[in-house]
Amino acid sequence: MQKRGRKTKADLAAVVSIPKGPRAPKELTAGQAAIWDRTVRGEPEDFFATQGVQDLLTDYCRHRFMADEISGIINLFEIEWAKSAGGGKKLASLLRLREVETRAAANLATKMRLTNQSRYRAETADTKARNKDREPKPWEM
Repeated sequence: MQKRGRKTKADLAAVVSIPKGPRAPKELTAGQAAIWDRTVRGEPEDFFATQGVQDLLTDYCRHRFMADEISGIINLFEIEWAKSAGGGKKLASLLRLREVETRAAANLATKMRLTNQSRYRAETADTKARNKDREPKPWEM
């Protein structure tokens, strides 16, 4: 809750610290490092403090990036190509590759507790879902 009234000199002089998590490892590509940064920014500062969790995050970023790359190739795939000789097999192969990468990324995300499934009990998730679209009370505006 914010303090009401005019700000004091101490309030104005206070330095707001921007949370900083661990930096992306050098071996990640630029795209993988971007996924790392988005993931780290979305969590508390000490969430990825241990080396073991950072190793899992590194693998997560690689799988997530590859799934995105494969999805990009699939998006360019014209459905008419699937009717040609070998086209259907190529599409099926790409879809299998994406599923493998997505499943691996989801597994790592769950192990690192990045997903709602790994953070909330079923009852808590149900309550959050029910309260999501409710009208705010007048004093909450």
